[in-house]
Amino acid sequence: MIPILIVTRPAPGDTAFMSAITARWTGALRVIPSPLLKIAPLDATLPDAGALVFTSVHGVAQAPRLGARPGTPAYCVGTRTGHAASDAGFAVRIGQGTARELTDLIIATKPAQPLAHIRGVHTRGDISETLRQAGLTCHDVPAYSQTACPLNAEAQQALAGDTPVVVPLFSPRSTTIFEAEGPFRAPVHVIAISDAARTRSLMKSCQVAAAPTLDAMVDATLTCLGALDGADQ
Repeated sequence: MIPILIVTRPAPGDTAFMSAITARWTGALRVIPSPLLKIAPLDATLPDAGALVFTSVHGVAQAPRLGARPGTPAYCVGTRTGHAASDAGFAVRIGQGTARELTDLIIATKPAQPLAHIRGVHTRGDISETLRQAGLTCHDVPAYSQTACPLNAEAQQALAGDTPVVVPLFSPRSTTIFEAEGPFRAPVHVIAISDAARTRSLMKSCQVAAAPTLDAMVDATLTCLGALDGADQ
């Protein structure tokens, strides 16, 4: 039985994740792209700030249209966001992958000028408030929406079958949306990016990645697929 992988990540992250999986997977695999979120820009004004805060590549993507200048210092939650910000021309400092570690980095740096957190409407960690409580000035700039999308017909059909389905979930919001689509007949194996994204619904299994990073999600997904492939032989 060929395992099924449903990729729920919105563009452009879906392509990067699928490419990383297929580059390392040697067995048969059915991949179904079915994003649970759609990213759309919002009208926003970027205040005068000496540094930017990014907690996703989507925030980085919105920065140029808001007038953010290349060379501006940018604090980034993790490696992937940091690479995107560096490619956009910002002077990057990278955290260890969580909101807490990012705020710790910023507070330790003690920037004298105001900061601006370019983010989505739905976010976790309350970064701006944490920084304000530490005596720093940080403006919230909600620059894009994350609209919920239902699973597409191909994904729904797979989840109604008998073949094992692996579903990586990259945010607590994605988990909430996915759970609302259930219950599912198929044995579902969830890979969660963090404890906050862990599913509480009745799934066959739920594993939390070793770190909230793309590489860790790829590793955990491949491990799960390998176990299913081996059990099928």
